[in-house]
Amino acid sequence: MKDYVYNIIKGEQDRPIPERVLKYKLIQNHKNELGFIKDEDFFGSINDLIKEKKIKKTMSGSLVDANAQGGKRESGHGGEHKFNKFVKANVNMNAPVLKGVIHINSGGNGFISLTDKESAQWYVNKEQINNAQNGDTVNFSEIDTPSRGNLKDAFVREVIQHAKDMYVGEFIVDGDNKKVVLDDNKSTLTIVLDDYSGLVNGSKILVKIEKYEGNTAYGSLLKIIGHKSDVGVDILSIVYDNGIEPEFTDEAMSQAKKITLNISDEDWKIRTNLSEKPVITIDPATSKDFDDAFYCEKQANGKFLLAVQIADVSHYVTYQSPLDKSSIERGCSVYLIDRVIPMVPHNLSDDVCSLNPGVERMSLSCDMIINEKGEFEDIKVFPSIIKSHRRFSYDDVNEYFDNKNDFSKEEAAVKNSIDAGKQLSDILTKMKNDRGYINFNIPKAVIKVNEKGEPTEIVRETHGRAQKMIEDFMVAANEAVTIHANKKGYPFIYRIHDKPDEQRLKIFEIEAKKMNFKITTSLDDVQPDTISKWLVDNKDNPNLPLINMFLLRSMAKAKYDTKNIGHFGLASENYTHFTSPIRRYPDLIVHRIYWMWEFLKDQTSEDSRKKFQTELQELCELSSRNELRATKCEREVDSMKFAEYMMKHIGEQFDATITSVTNFGCYVQLENTIEGIIGFKSLGDDFYAYNEKTNELVGKNSGKRLGFGMKVRVECISADKVLRKIEFKLI
Repeated sequence: MKDYVYNIIKGEQDRPIPERVLKYKLIQNHKNELGFIKDEDFFGSINDLIKEKKIKKTMSGSLVDANAQGGKRESGHGGEHKFNKFVKANVNMNAPVLKGVIHINSGGNGFISLTDKESAQWYVNKEQINNAQNGDTVNFSEIDTPSRGNLKDAFVREVIQHAKDMYVGEFIVDGDNKKVVLDDNKSTLTIVLDDYSGLVNGSKILVKIEKYEGNTAYGSLLKIIGHKSDVGVDILSIVYDNGIEPEFTDEAMSQAKKITLNISDEDWKIRTNLSEKPVITIDPATSKDFDDAFYCEKQANGKFLLAVQIADVSHYVTYQSPLDKSSIERGCSVYLIDRVIPMVPHNLSDDVCSLNPGVERMSLSCDMIINEKGEFEDIKVFPSIIKSHRRFSYDDVNEYFDNKNDFSKEEAAVKNSIDAGKQLSDILTKMKNDRGYINFNIPKAVIKVNEKGEPTEIVRETHGRAQKMIEDFMVAANEAVTIHANKKGYPFIYRIHDKPDEQRLKIFEIEAKKMNFKITTSLDDVQPDTISKWLVDNKDNPNLPLINMFLLRSMAKAKYDTKNIGHFGLASENYTHFTSPIRRYPDLIVHRIYWMWEFLKDQTSEDSRKKFQTELQELCELSSRNELRATKCEREVDSMKFAEYMMKHIGEQFDATITSVTNFGCYVQLENTIEGIIGFKSLGDDFYAYNEKTNELVGKNSGKRLGFGMKVRVECISADKVLRKIEFKLI
């Protein structure tokens, strides 16, 4: 068998061949000679050939002839550009030069998309990456080879701009050797530091790259984050590696320390006093910053007054101040398992700006008169002073709604406000559903950790009636302030969400129908109410949570823009973010617009307004990028803790659902939302091949099919906290 294996690998020239493909070719070409091929014989032959140095394994685990030699040419990057024989024969160095962004997978191979496209259109073998790093902007050209499905082969000519110049890594001492191993497993850089002072084996450090020479990067030591065994350093390492600075600048802190609560006579003159109104806050039990409050009244004519009060952060974070510049750079607060990295310092977020109970606070108010159909009949936006009468947790109000608590000790006006709010929420929910609001209802994980930061329990987050009511009220306020600003003709920023890509919806249709999800309308000219109708028509489908998750992946990403195209997911023609200025910079922008164009219009110069207006689009784009950065950081921390949790459960079996299928295996999700991969080696005795047309794995001998949505039983076989990777095998 060994000779047959080697001849197949040798016949590939310089092209690496995955073990699963090798076994498939072995079966196809030599079934008569070899009969049934046992795994121990197959992998034994591979190991023998590696020991004999006839073949070698690549970083991705594929196999290649150890004696194969590739051609070379000088690259525009300044180093040698290597081509293997197969690629060299098809390279046209006079081919048009294109510009794009490259994303590199864990195997080291690249996928390039044009800067204005989301989906990758070109595949780059890792030998043709030319020292590009994940996310870099590159010049590249196509290679004249058959397409890989929807992807064309390409090679990188040169790196135009690196995506990042700061990396987190671990300093490792091995005898006389010192090295920095980067946390980013997609980077192949060799790091050389200008100074190793103060470093010990296991130090986690932040490095700034000053110069690139091929695959070697020369950097300076910016910060010693701590030792890898210190509590919380694992999370901080991810924070810094995403370019998020948890500490505020000296200038920002200096400004923040000087800020105290002081409501001046002028503030009382220009603001409406609402301190006697039964305003309340409802938030998670662990919350420390309260940026939204409300009260609700049902009027004699059957209409409702919904009064939403939002913390006036813009009063303290003044335009172009150190705090403002810091908030722009951060973009939003980052919510992690054991901490919050706030957009503004804690004395503002948790105290001066926060709508804490029993104390006067400055706010921006949005009063809405809403009729029995959920329509706005009147909207007023104005500065105010409030005093929260009560701080409730979601659990408190959910117990009241579930008749587990009668609120008999609560102030009558407060209880009446909650009762009216529940009625109005039902009306708003029906109105949103009627117009096509898409309720994905994706389950989220709650990760509980001990004092050492170790995950002890992972459960699904519960979402009760109280959370839904507050969400309804905040959506209403965000819409109302947008409608009001549009009527006034103010320059504005919007939270927009485009229609889903037609090709992605077609893929969704194929997968969803496998789980008996009925597509009851045409995919032509899909509207929000189209998708919401699908969900209603399939409300009893047992796979609905998984289908929701897949449908969400088919959607476009929401972002901020000065051009209003509406919000597809909310089925809203006018939408912004107004209700969370403590934790989101776009909300603060909206508040500032109202101050400059309405509340203090006469005191604001035309030049100031013009200058601010010219900055709006750039601020939208920056805010959208910062939001994605924060989301990525939060997900990576969760993934790390998922892997750390599963390290204690290796060898245990779980019920799981297949969430995606690829050409290297499939991903599964456990009931507590933890996800991991089942590689081809872990799928059992059969050899599975990926069927691209049906997006399934098909057993060569058994004919068994593994596809999206299938329920399976799995065993955890490995978990790596550093790589944030969990592996299962099929039972």
